[in-house]
Amino acid sequence: MKVLFVSSGNKRNGLNPIIQLQAKSIEEKGVEIEHFLIFGSGIKGYFSNIFKLRKHLKKHSYDLIHAHFGFSCIVAQLAKGKLPLLVTLMGTDVLGRKDLKGKMSLGSKIILWINHFFGIYIYDAVIVMNRKMKDMFLKRKGPTYILSNGVDTTLFQEIPKAEALNYLGWDPNLNHFLFMANPNRPEKNYPLVHDAIKILKEKGRPVKLHAVFQEKSENLKYYFSAATALLIPSYHEGSPNVVKEAFACNCPIVFTDVGDVAETTADLEGCFMAPYDPEGFSKEIIKAIEFRKNKLRIKGRERIKKLDFDKEVVAEKIKQIYIQLYLDN
Repeated sequence: MKVLFVSSGNKRNGLNPIIQLQAKSIEEKGVEIEHFLIFGSGIKGYFSNIFKLRKHLKKHSYDLIHAHFGFSCIVAQLAKGKLPLLVTLMGTDVLGRKDLKGKMSLGSKIILWINHFFGIYIYDAVIVMNRKMKDMFLKRKGPTYILSNGVDTTLFQEIPKAEALNYLGWDPNLNHFLFMANPNRPEKNYPLVHDAIKILKEKGRPVKLHAVFQEKSENLKYYFSAATALLIPSYHEGSPNVVKEAFACNCPIVFTDVGDVAETTADLEGCFMAPYDPEGFSKEIIKAIEFRKNKLRIKGRERIKKLDFDKEVVAEKIKQIYIQLYLDN
């Protein structure tokens, strides 16, 4: 079977590492994968790729297309001809983007409506990240799968904390916290963790916040292993991969009730759900500090196995979706 992956190429380092990992793991299951990257911004920028993709499809033969995220999926739909199409919707393309005040602009609402229309009425098959996203597509007649992205448990694994601190050059006398996203992305809600950490500093707590993004995947295990906890204050998420990466490194997590995080961390010691206010968030951070102070670890790798988050398991499930979609068309 030969599949064309369609996704954005606008990231600084080209192909999104999550999509790259998924493609590699599916290839290991015997599926041939090629990539078509979309370059451009906004509706006009994305849609200029429709004719480029059509031209590409005339020159190359595939059994189906697998597109990832929002407008990349729409481009694939409008260019695919008679080829079956599977789309993966990641989170904000279904849930929307909010600004720093937690509000959604008119433009974002229009984009959200377009994504919902195609998701409900047009696409052959859809993968979403969590139950909330699937519930928005109850009117769909085609198959809708809840299937989170997988994590490479050989790449992400816990290493001794002293070794990780030394590698990063971090002060071992401080409690270090991770914000694993670009602080300038409003939906990630960086000001909440910034203000929460500020409160703790004012109370004399030895804490430091690190915003980590555009770091090589092979280095992230050092961050998770050195950190007291991962902080997730987002307004919107699907099924954030940073949670699974933290699981693989047995790193505690403090999070808002976003995406499927509450569900995937349920009853897991060392994971703390926090409210959307700095004071309340800071109190949950203190719980993480006390958890680590007692030299406790979360049983994250056990949770990965329980929830089938390993990339090998996810890849096999996607392969079976390909086979079913191909047979249905």
